[in-house]
Amino acid sequence: MSEDKTFAYIRVSSKDQNEARQVDTMQRLGVNERDVYVDKVSGKNTNRPQYQALKTQARKGDTVIFDSITRMSRNMNDIKAEFKYFVDKGVSLQFVHEPMLNTTATDENGDVLQRAISDIILTLLSAFAEKERTDINERQAEGIAAAKRNGKQLGRPTVTYNTLTKEQRDLFNVQYRRWKEGAQTAVETMNNVDMKKTTFYKIVKEYEGLIGT
Repeated sequence: MSEDKTFAYIRVSSKDQNEARQVDTMQRLGVNERDVYVDKVSGKNTNRPQYQALKTQARKGDTVIFDSITRMSRNMNDIKAEFKYFVDKGVSLQFVHEPMLNTTATDENGDVLQRAISDIILTLLSAFAEKERTDINERQAEGIAAAKRNGKQLGRPTVTYNTLTKEQRDLFNVQYRRWKEGAQTAVETMNNVDMKKTTFYKIVKEYEGLIGT
């Protein structure tokens, strides 16, 4: 019989956010690094690659640790459904910030009153998690609207050949010549100058206009 395992799931809302705090927490709890699953994506639903991968790995008798119930999802119905999924599967759940929701594989045979209280707490906390996400979205929408009214440019600044630093232009010039001479592919050139395809070809067009190609 295989040994029961302990997994950890970590989620941050965007690629710009740092998961280091949650990772440190899981390591202090003794979770092996290879058993830590990390997604950098919104919690609006459960369609997240690492979360889904974790669900396929967790077996009866295993344990999954979350930093908070909000890491599971920000949607109340999803939280309750996912919670039930793991419990029905015989997987124990641990929540660092909401230990009152911790379960064990034998909870289904536990005290009826205690299970009822846990269900109420789960409903309340999942409702708060969803409301917090709604509030965040509303604040973001208000901020965007205010910025537009004030004439502020939103999103990343437009990248052009002239906005590149001298070092970036020098690198681009060298890599452009190597590409045109057939010494490397366009993909290799994009990687060497650290540009996405659309940005690269836009700057190529600008550059060729400048040099008269």
